[in-house]
Amino acid sequence: MRNKKQRHRSSSAPPVTDPHVQMLVNSVAELTALMATLDGEDPAAAADAAFTTAVDGFVEKVVRFDAIRLIEVARQRFLPFTAVGNVPNPVEANTAHLELLTLVAYALQQDAEARVPAPSEFQEMSQYIAGAAAELDKILHLAQLRSFAATDPADQLASVSLLIRSAEVWMRNSSYPEMVTTTNLALLDGNPGVRAALKQHLGFDAHDALAVLSACNDLQLDALNQRLRIMGATVTGAMAATQKGRLDDEVKESARSSLLSVFEPSADQATVSVEDITARTGIPAARVTAVVEQFRLDLRADTAADVIDAFTTGRNPLRARPLLVTGNGRLMLPHPALYVFAVRENLEEYLKTLAPVWSQYAKHRGELLESRTRRALDRVFPGARFRDAFEYYVPANDDEAQAADPAKYTKRVEGDHLIVVDDVAVIVEDKAVALSALSRGGKKTRIRTDLTGIITKAAEQSGRMRDAIERDGGLRVEKEGWVDLSGIREIHTIAVSLDDISTVLTATAELVRAGLLSIDNIPWTVSLHDLELITELVAHPAQFLLYLRRRRDPDVTVLFHAPDELDLFLYFFEAGLFVEPDPVQVRAAFPFLPEPTAADLRRYNTQTPALVTSRTDALDAWFHARRHGSSGAGTAPKPAMAPAPLLPLAEELRTRDVQGWLSIGATLLALESTTQRKAARYGDTLLDNPNPSGQGRSLAMPLTPGADPAEGWLLTWATRPAGHDPDAVEKSARDYLRAKKHQLGLPRGVVFLYDEATRELAGAFYDGHIGPLDAALTATVHTLRPATDLRTLHPNAKRPPRRGKATKQPAK
Repeated sequence: MRNKKQRHRSSSAPPVTDPHVQMLVNSVAELTALMATLDGEDPAAAADAAFTTAVDGFVEKVVRFDAIRLIEVARQRFLPFTAVGNVPNPVEANTAHLELLTLVAYALQQDAEARVPAPSEFQEMSQYIAGAAAELDKILHLAQLRSFAATDPADQLASVSLLIRSAEVWMRNSSYPEMVTTTNLALLDGNPGVRAALKQHLGFDAHDALAVLSACNDLQLDALNQRLRIMGATVTGAMAATQKGRLDDEVKESARSSLLSVFEPSADQATVSVEDITARTGIPAARVTAVVEQFRLDLRADTAADVIDAFTTGRNPLRARPLLVTGNGRLMLPHPALYVFAVRENLEEYLKTLAPVWSQYAKHRGELLESRTRRALDRVFPGARFRDAFEYYVPANDDEAQAADPAKYTKRVEGDHLIVVDDVAVIVEDKAVALSALSRGGKKTRIRTDLTGIITKAAEQSGRMRDAIERDGGLRVEKEGWVDLSGIREIHTIAVSLDDISTVLTATAELVRAGLLSIDNIPWTVSLHDLELITELVAHPAQFLLYLRRRRDPDVTVLFHAPDELDLFLYFFEAGLFVEPDPVQVRAAFPFLPEPTAADLRRYNTQTPALVTSRTDALDAWFHARRHGSSGAGTAPKPAMAPAPLLPLAEELRTRDVQGWLSIGATLLALESTTQRKAARYGDTLLDNPNPSGQGRSLAMPLTPGADPAEGWLLTWATRPAGHDPDAVEKSARDYLRAKKHQLGLPRGVVFLYDEATRELAGAFYDGHIGPLDAALTATVHTLRPATDLRTLHPNAKRPPRRGKATKQPAK
């Protein structure tokens, strides 16, 4: 009976729905329903006609209302207001709706020919806004369908253009505003010459601009809170009067007026004055006015249809000029996310008109990106050898390349960062250029130019250094000479962008399809802010290296679609971001493997693309708690990777500074958790079953995680019997590892040696030797069991090798 009750409770429980998934489902359903209404042989014309009809109907309704009052009603409807110290729910935010309505209402109000809005009835605007979301959704979705219908399938950049334009419409601040603000101030006010130029030519600096825009938003919230307090007191008084039978018309009107002031306030109540901002910030009125003039929105030359068309195609007029100014000079900021990026974009556009200052700014911008990138990577590569902003030599022509003599190379090139940890090299290129307004609006020729500067060049430059290391076994570095890198067995490339364009940076497959990246040279493309956050979240450097391995897999963004890098990274924390390799190609890379089974082929062929929806709720709470201390969500935990049974072993290797600790650790963490739990006990298993002959025991585990032979590893656990010479046992273990690696064609391996007397890890010995063996080890190879006797371990396998495949030490 108890089991039946449990089943009943389970089946009757309400389903748990991910709100982010629900949003996506709703959006797809609405798009599908709209598509079904578009009849005719010309989908583009049908979508365009439906779009025009929807726009005309929307404008006809909006023109009836006072723009500022209507925008304030929409602000309360579409923004996720919350108590101080709490995290706003991003699912409740609908900034696209608010911005589109703002642009239409403001354009209509600035139109000199527009009639004066008629007085609205009590709560009429609130009732209209309650239903306006459906109209706004229809316009936005029809705009999407119109873009889809007009897209040429043969256009390589079509998908990238759609991604950029869609992000401009729907996404705001893919990075946390606090991080963006810190960066913007460091960029624009961090260089004395640039800051002085802004003050001289505009009358204010970036700090002033940020303070004014921020104060405008804060004062609007203060005014709303004050109206709420008055309404609460008034309504409470009216309720008391009702109970005492003293409710009269004056009390009723007072309560009605207080309600109206909150939900449908007058334009003056919904806005702030220059004097208010001066009092709040202490910035002189003349300087506040200068900021207002630089950031005010001017739509006098635009019709409502113009601004709708601009917004829905990625050209948002609010992006650089978010301040609304009323006829009597009062101010409104539609929502706070706007000013975060407006400060940098607006002032950068102005600096471009000052050629010498722009050059100074561009240099400062690049230096800032390089220093911040270095600081972020230093967190996840402790003890690494860094080379920053250095020059090295590569072949200048085919003759030099064919001769392959680095001492005779004559072309000197620059590298931003080279990080070396034992057998791992990480090459990083920084790109401080920004995506232009033309690109954000979908102009494809400019998109190719901008993304070439941000992504393609970074990939080419990092790939050039990678090729040099692989070809020559090192680099000839200016002022340093020959740098021997022949021990490198794993190279990763990273391109760091100062611009937050996550939707593009996560779409590696689309970048390859557009010819912006080559399939054989794919760096991890990431924004500075995402890199900084990721390196803060990583608890162990091996986690970061494993993410690099997984993230740079060309198949990852084919099978995992995500709008944001942090979503991919947190999904990696949660589920591994693992892509099943083609078993046929794996077999070709490692010939000692048996032929793929039907299950292997089925597992690979049944993989389907998955959409990674938002994973950042816990991250939002942690970030917010760190910022606000003990208030609100002050106890929110830091997001962490799913428990890994082999993490303690990886940490011990790092603590002991074992050669290869980073790559060994990432290899251990790559194993499926069930296999990790069993592998974590292999040492104890061998110690619990000593060899009766008095010799040590060992267990060998080849790993073949992908179709690249360079990815192969041999993991070996071994024991050292009591009384045996430690040096002799270590030599024997190392010899066995190298011989077995050679036999299997695996480039890297490690032996974990346990002492039978103390049951402690006596040592871990890395081997990255490739090439021929000496005579003694060559003879040893001939005594080893055949390669087919060893069962290999698939990286996602849940079963370890059979115990029967463990071998004695030394293995014969």
